[in-house]
Amino acid sequence: MKNGMTIIICTHNGAARLSQTIIHITQQVVSPSIHWEVILADNGSSDDTIATAETIWNANCPENIPFRIIKEPKPGKLYALQKAIQKAEYEFLIICDDDNWLAPDYIEKAYNILHTMPEVAAAGGRGIPATDASELPDWFAAHSQDYATGPQADKNGILKPGSRLWGAGLVTRRSVYLNMYKNYQSFLEESEVNILSAEDTEYCLRLTLKGYKLYYDDRLVYQHFIGAHKLNTEFRDQLVKGFRDSDAILLKYYVAIKVHVDTGRSFNRTKLLLAMPFRLLFAFSKRRTEKARNILFHLLPFDIPTDDISKRIKAFIQND
Repeated sequence: MKNGMTIIICTHNGAARLSQTIIHITQQVVSPSIHWEVILADNGSSDDTIATAETIWNANCPENIPFRIIKEPKPGKLYALQKAIQKAEYEFLIICDDDNWLAPDYIEKAYNILHTMPEVAAAGGRGIPATDASELPDWFAAHSQDYATGPQADKNGILKPGSRLWGAGLVTRRSVYLNMYKNYQSFLEESEVNILSAEDTEYCLRLTLKGYKLYYDDRLVYQHFIGAHKLNTEFRDQLVKGFRDSDAILLKYYVAIKVHVDTGRSFNRTKLLLAMPFRLLFAFSKRRTEKARNILFHLLPFDIPTDDISKRIKAFIQND
């Protein structure tokens, strides 16, 4: 892949949101040695998203910076994102939601992180809420992370295994992303409810299972525009429900991380193996029973009955 940075904006009916998002991208201050481009991934929009985006870009664009539009009619950010990544010209990527306003040095800082730290597969930064409401509601501080705002870690540096980074402003490597889904497409697709919004968490958990590092840097700053219509308890509760629904799939990844990453030495794995039959025997809820069984499934050298997704997570870990 070429050395440089591709910014990917995924949007669905984003005409009303894209103006400031694109303008902030055109205001990036980037060293001449860093080549970059922008891809707008239109996810089945029925408004004038494309015309609006082209007009704003042409009126404000930096000289000689490509702006490409691709279309993905299948509903879901995951599908638009993956198609855009396949089309990306450069190895380094910034995933910019259509309501993310990147700070002027975002490309420069993101590029330097990935360029100087080859062990880092993905990095995230700090989101600052912006809104057209008169003020943020009293409950917002307790739910700031649900809205991808605030810090993502207590300090800058490599995150511990099992951590995740928000899709908003996510910085990653094209080759690594494609490899994470080369043989196993997202398991979120198989849920009975729509939990595709958790694709960022699934990606981070897959990275951890394959031994890659996640990195947090609070110098990567973006504003997340949150319209007043999203600052009510009904929208908030629906947002939280989506995260909880995704646990039906994501908890299977966390179990795998507990066994294959967290336990480390064989001594710790042996202790875990000895404890699991008792936990299974005295598990008084379906969720605890499933967790204990899946831990055993990952610990034992032979297969025991478990669900299909856990089987494929184990196969994903073992697949080169």
